[in-house]
Amino acid sequence: MAREFLSVGGAFFAFMESDGLESMRNPAHMNRPWDRASVRTLRKRLLAWYRRHGRALPWRTDPSPYRVWIAEVMLQQTRVRTVLPYYERFLRRFPNVEALADSSESDVLEMWAGLGYYRRARSLRRAARKIMADSGGRFPCTLEEIARLPGVGRYTAGAIHSIAFDRPAPVVDGNVRRVISRARGIARAPEKFYWSEARAWLARRRPADFNQALMELGALVCTPSRPQCMTCPLRHLCRSASEIGKPAPKTHSKRVTELVELAILILQCDGSLVLERQTATSFIPGTWGLPVSLMRKSANPLTTAKRAAHSILDATPEFIRAGAVRHTITHRQILGHLVLAEIPPPRPPIKDKERYSWKNRTDGVRKLTSSFFLKAMGKSRGKGTKGQVTFGIPAMRAIRVM
Repeated sequence: MAREFLSVGGAFFAFMESDGLESMRNPAHMNRPWDRASVRTLRKRLLAWYRRHGRALPWRTDPSPYRVWIAEVMLQQTRVRTVLPYYERFLRRFPNVEALADSSESDVLEMWAGLGYYRRARSLRRAARKIMADSGGRFPCTLEEIARLPGVGRYTAGAIHSIAFDRPAPVVDGNVRRVISRARGIARAPEKFYWSEARAWLARRRPADFNQALMELGALVCTPSRPQCMTCPLRHLCRSASEIGKPAPKTHSKRVTELVELAILILQCDGSLVLERQTATSFIPGTWGLPVSLMRKSANPLTTAKRAAHSILDATPEFIRAGAVRHTITHRQILGHLVLAEIPPPRPPIKDKERYSWKNRTDGVRKLTSSFFLKAMGKSRGKGTKGQVTFGIPAMRAIRVM
């Protein structure tokens, strides 16, 4: 019989396929729920662990509905350490629902710049406007009302309902899914299984602490690649930790990354910069961006840029290569080839004024909310044609590129 070697926390286990992998692929015990005594033990140990080891995060020390909502939306697909500085800055600018509802989209995107997944920022603003229209700024307090807010799905609604209002509602995110999979000793299961387990485990008397404890365990102990099984409060209940040869299973296969190559046009003239109005279908977020042109396989960036510039301006500028920037947006790896043209005055007219616009250099850079474009401008700084110096990002503006 073939033998399989699997890694768990740096150690290697060999086990017979008939007894190991097959029991994970077709786990007969998946449909057998834990008995009440085991669930009570799980709750007690997890809550005790959380009291000692839970992080003091700002939305935990002051768990108002608005603060928890902003935190949970920011934490979607984003790590806590990345979110923290953005969270504090966002709340200083928009301290309540009314301030967020009264803001412009460009103001919200500017505060969000660098966090990625910009649809979240737009949904926050839309939801704030809905709250103001529906209830004069009173945050909805039932699970059903919360779930009707733009950008709020089942997980986010449950997190807000349980954490902000301390009312029972299960939550299932990547951390919770991983803890359940490993505790039950399964490699994969239908999504409804995880929600059923999370509901069965939930501590009805302390739902806020319990849900945060379960997510915290997945973030700090039951991690994807190096689970700290010996320090886990659930190790005596966990089937993956207690059964010989049973690895901590992975629940999802990694999505294939798509490589996208773009020519990024930096068109400058007499202290001005050409910007392109972003469309709703653009995968590079923000209201404004630098003109870009998708490159065909093996295409020359200069040739691509000249073709694109001809459709933008009544001019044929001379370009130089100015380096490249790499950026990741969801499952796309973007390679941007910088092509720069310093056009002598007067500024040539723009053909499509609805889509493109000349902007004063300082104002133009401030309108670039995507860190992809900010990195491109930073890379281009000091490079120009015929010995001229380009402006790039103004020195007085501090940019944090994540």
